[in-house]
Amino acid sequence: MNAMIRNALDPVEIDRRAGNGSLLTQYRRYFSTVRADSPALVEVAHGLRFQVYCLERKFENAEEHPNGLEIDAYDDHSVQGILFHRPTQSAMGAVRVIHTGGGVPDSLPIERLLRANSLDLSDYVDLSQTIEISRFAISKEFRRRGLDEMDARVNAQTAAASETPLAFLGLSQFALREGVKRNVQFWTAVMEPKLLRLLARMGICYTPIGPLVEHHGIRQPCYCYVPDTLENARRVNPQCWEVLTDGGRLHDQMISNNRELAVA
Repeated sequence: MNAMIRNALDPVEIDRRAGNGSLLTQYRRYFSTVRADSPALVEVAHGLRFQVYCLERKFENAEEHPNGLEIDAYDDHSVQGILFHRPTQSAMGAVRVIHTGGGVPDSLPIERLLRANSLDLSDYVDLSQTIEISRFAISKEFRRRGLDEMDARVNAQTAAASETPLAFLGLSQFALREGVKRNVQFWTAVMEPKLLRLLARMGICYTPIGPLVEHHGIRQPCYCYVPDTLENARRVNPQCWEVLTDGGRLHDQMISNNRELAVA
């Protein structure tokens, strides 16, 4: 398993222009998000989901997953990302990106929750260009330890950066990367209000859809238009934008894709 993880982690790339204290440099030094594109990595993702959703937070019934892997029907049309902590080569977080299959109704969990309040997701987004970000999970061990206490020993600038939730940015970067591949323009999610506030401080702002709902606790169905969200993040918190867009690469690719679509 360790050899598999070492092979999956991309080589560390330090952005010399940004300086060693930049948030992007710290992220690349300590973290990496990997697409679960092999049976072994898929098992890692589902195992981490079981740990967080069944054992730690008890959102799902552990007895329904006797093999220790949390899986549901939406995984058939999803991709999963795993957040690795480079120094320990440990899987610390996971996120799932659910696709609509070109706009097929009821492909996304949020659609069912909205329907209970007589709301239709297609009134807010183009389903053919939409993904849902789901199973956003970070292990309790990681949360308890803090995002990376090693950062605080480097220098004052890095210590300040360690207070920024790099893990959330890394998982969001994975969602953006997967969305750019498919020319996705909209993200949807059903999130805790406090997570929405945390993301908003990083400039990643979602628009609520309807009232709060009961779903693993009180949650807010929401969406964002990705181009506007990235522009807001760059204005509000440029260093977070750098991590989210992988140094601007994903933003540039999205702009290029959109221009090609406009020409076509």
